[in-house]
Amino acid sequence: MALRGQSLAELEVLCNHLYEGTDLAQRLQAEKVLLELINSPECLSQCQLLLEQGTTSYAQLLAATCLSKLVSRASPLPIEQRIDIRNYILNYVASQPKLAPFVIQALVQVIAKITKLGWFEVLKDQLIFRDITADVKKFLQGTVDHYIIGVMILSELTQEMNLVDYSRPSAKHRKIATSFRDTSLKDILMLACSLLKELLAKPLTIQDRQQESLAMHLLKLVLNCLNFDFIGNSADESADDLCTVQIPTNWRTIFLEPGTLDLFFDLYHSLPPMLSQLALSCLVQFASTRRSLFSNPERAKYLGNLIKGVKQILENPQGLSDPGTYHEFCRFLARLKTNYQLGELVMVTDYPEVIRLIANFTITSLQHWEFAPNSVHYLLTLWQRMVASVPFVKTAEPHLLDTYAPEITKAYITSRLDCVPVVIRDGLEDPLDDTATVFQQLEQLCTVSRCEYEKTCTLLVQLFDQNAQNYQKLLHSSSRNPLEITVQEGRLAWLVYFVGTFVGGRLTYTSTDEHDAMDGELSCRVFQLISLMDAQLPQSSNEKVELAILWFLDQFRKTYVGDQLQHTSKSKHFPFLGISDNYSLSDLRCRTMFYTALTRLLMVDLGEDEDEFENFMLPLTVSFESVTQIFNSSFEQEEAKRMLIGLARDLRGIAFALNTKTSYTMLFDWIYPAYISVLQRAIELWYQEPACTTPILKLMAEFMQNRSQRLNFDVSSPNGILLFREASKMICTYGNQILSLGTLSKDQVYPLKLKGISICYSALKSALCGNYVSFGVFKLYGDNHFDNVLQAFVKMLLSVSHSDLLQYRKLSQSYYPLLECVTQDHMSFITSLEPRVLIYILTSISEGLTAIDTIVSSSCCASLDYIVTYLFKHIAKEGKKTLRCREVSQDGQRLFNFMQQNPEVLQQMMSILMNTIIFEDCRNQWSVSRPLLGLILLNEKYFSELRATLINSQPDSKREVLDQCFRNLMEGVEQNLLVKNRDRFTQNMSVFRRDMAEALRSEGASDPGSLDMMS
Repeated sequence: MALRGQSLAELEVLCNHLYEGTDLAQRLQAEKVLLELINSPECLSQCQLLLEQGTTSYAQLLAATCLSKLVSRASPLPIEQRIDIRNYILNYVASQPKLAPFVIQALVQVIAKITKLGWFEVLKDQLIFRDITADVKKFLQGTVDHYIIGVMILSELTQEMNLVDYSRPSAKHRKIATSFRDTSLKDILMLACSLLKELLAKPLTIQDRQQESLAMHLLKLVLNCLNFDFIGNSADESADDLCTVQIPTNWRTIFLEPGTLDLFFDLYHSLPPMLSQLALSCLVQFASTRRSLFSNPERAKYLGNLIKGVKQILENPQGLSDPGTYHEFCRFLARLKTNYQLGELVMVTDYPEVIRLIANFTITSLQHWEFAPNSVHYLLTLWQRMVASVPFVKTAEPHLLDTYAPEITKAYITSRLDCVPVVIRDGLEDPLDDTATVFQQLEQLCTVSRCEYEKTCTLLVQLFDQNAQNYQKLLHSSSRNPLEITVQEGRLAWLVYFVGTFVGGRLTYTSTDEHDAMDGELSCRVFQLISLMDAQLPQSSNEKVELAILWFLDQFRKTYVGDQLQHTSKSKHFPFLGISDNYSLSDLRCRTMFYTALTRLLMVDLGEDEDEFENFMLPLTVSFESVTQIFNSSFEQEEAKRMLIGLARDLRGIAFALNTKTSYTMLFDWIYPAYISVLQRAIELWYQEPACTTPILKLMAEFMQNRSQRLNFDVSSPNGILLFREASKMICTYGNQILSLGTLSKDQVYPLKLKGISICYSALKSALCGNYVSFGVFKLYGDNHFDNVLQAFVKMLLSVSHSDLLQYRKLSQSYYPLLECVTQDHMSFITSLEPRVLIYILTSISEGLTAIDTIVSSSCCASLDYIVTYLFKHIAKEGKKTLRCREVSQDGQRLFNFMQQNPEVLQQMMSILMNTIIFEDCRNQWSVSRPLLGLILLNEKYFSELRATLINSQPDSKREVLDQCFRNLMEGVEQNLLVKNRDRFTQNMSVFRRDMAEALRSEGASDPGSLDMMS
């Protein structure tokens, strides 16, 4: 149905409510109505009407959003319809280049999604969606606005191709991304560079906004090309300084051309700050190019060009006054040492001048501590790695670090001391409050300081004496100035941190007696300061100085005492041991580590002394008795809750340290049954509060760990079964209660539900694999605790979507190993499940097979192997069935009937595994081979079809080679799943994988991506 004019006007009002409205009720209503539009069968025609007749940008944005959701559906639109949508949008943006930027961006995203999802689709013998570059070149022949749209399309397409959609199979994404990389990405990068050269040739004025916009989009396009995940193993973004860009070998010509680097350095000098920042971002990626792309002479020349560019920037540093540009330049410097060795750097012609310029730049940066503080990390990374490399430099060329490293250390120390009065006087944020950053920077400085250590120690002794004397004078002055005292204490805190850092940086293999004597001089001054500070107690104390002293003591202990002894202190120095409301619940996390340390000290002489253990547990006994009394009266919930959270963390620390059967038995006898019932009650009451349930569930998971066989109780002891029953009760209680919460929002689902489920799964997995419970006993004696906990496992599982199983790493790493345990030892339970549950579990295995995390993929392979083996054995025994195996046969028959009704389940998994072996970077080849043999033996016909499909997709000249590869794969393999036969298949598969890779890579083979074995 077509929308009437009035309906169109109403829709535009709803769009304004949705995108601009402040009234929550109006926004929710608008969202509801517009959701109905997306799900309407007439959605396409309505989107077209909104684009053509809509009077507001928000109406056009809504149409783009609807189209994006339509083309992204799991069940795709017909190919002709998608072609029409793509062509319509291309014509639409070409005819209206002045649309709002966010509307163009949204429409371009639709084109990118259509192109990616249809990358391998064929219409009339043509890969119809791959001609996008030709469409873009038409835009490049128009106005500047058309130019920009064309570049935006390529940029968005590159980004979309690199984007992992976790709701779709990852193997398919990698196949598309790899094909795009091999067929289009290089051409896109070369096109972008040539357009940037043309742009640079024209005089660019600040007023020319269109040209600036074009330059911005071109630089973003280049950056998207260089940020592409070339090998499907993208590094963690948090490890920014460790990143290497895996540029394909056939891109060598671009990188060997000196003009490429010169182009981006010229762009940096020519463009305004926002754009020069992007140019530097591109140079960061160029500097991170993998070393193996070049030969040694080529690498030296490439490095020389990078260093020449650095020199030009530092000789004209005006552009670095912009914080964003400055930050990118610091990243650029850090990447130079990440990717190149010091021995290579010193061989560069301009090295002496450049290292001087970098040192001066670093010193200036450190002195201006308030400017872009997050960028200092990269500068310190550069110097840390340079100094750490000094022992390995074999060249005769001077590295000059003994000249500049002490200057860097001095600049850091003095700048931090100078910042103290400014921070206190102006009320600024104190850098010392950000302990994570301070410790990270001190760790880096520690390495730098050890270069010419004598100079560093001399400076630090001088500064410490000077500031300590001033502090003493202020304390004994008749007119005590609190502000001056605070400033002096702030400086002393920094100095104590420095001493702790330098003492902690001692390396056994490079330290000398002279260095140890210097450490002694520094340490003596800190111990004298401790005496001075203690004399002021309890009238006054400074928290920052106290924390710095604790840091120093810990570093001194690790360096000169060792880990065997723990320093002692009074409980008032450990506020997390209290239950005061002054401290947040997150502070209580320290208690686990604290009690682990205490228990390890206890274990040194504990032996079998139960009285000593009872005495050690006395404070916890008193606390548990208090909680029990509170529970038995009309109790104050918050007080009880905080006490229980602390107790759960304490007990987990104790349980973690008890690794012998004797000591663990003492703990079990202490907690069971009286105190464990308190924990059960807490789970029942406060299931909605993760701050309470998480430590209790983690405690139970720790109890279930049979580490060092500590749970192997005496044969006359029922403790193993009793412990499992308690765990079963807790998991069932938590599972039933948490499922009563219903549907949760995206931001709440993990903390309120999935985190707890993952801990329950970890606990259950530990119990099932611990070998301290005979689970057959439960059924024999009519005890339903084992059945209940397995049912709770299934109920919780069904409440989790498949995408969440893989998206949340902790959940996937607990669920899949648990499933492996269940399929290994409890297949009768698996076969008793309803078909829909079985489908869910098998689907989760299917999706997990392609997971990047090898823990997940290996567990999936093992689970699948156990299922396939169970089915194969059942079929093998079917012809010789006896009375005593009738029950087993019934279990196997249920699974056999299910597989007969759903043959595609195992067929799809065979396709995935074959796809992984042939086309993917298979990191767990042994694990993949084990279930694959069983799948082939169960589905020989389907395996033959897969084999024929692959071979027929290749040129005639290659078919015989591929056919021979498949024959070799099954050579000597018999129709059984005995270990010897499996090992033979695994060996064959290793050879098969290598031979197939060579055959498909050799000249004349068609694009392996053209065979979509996942379809």
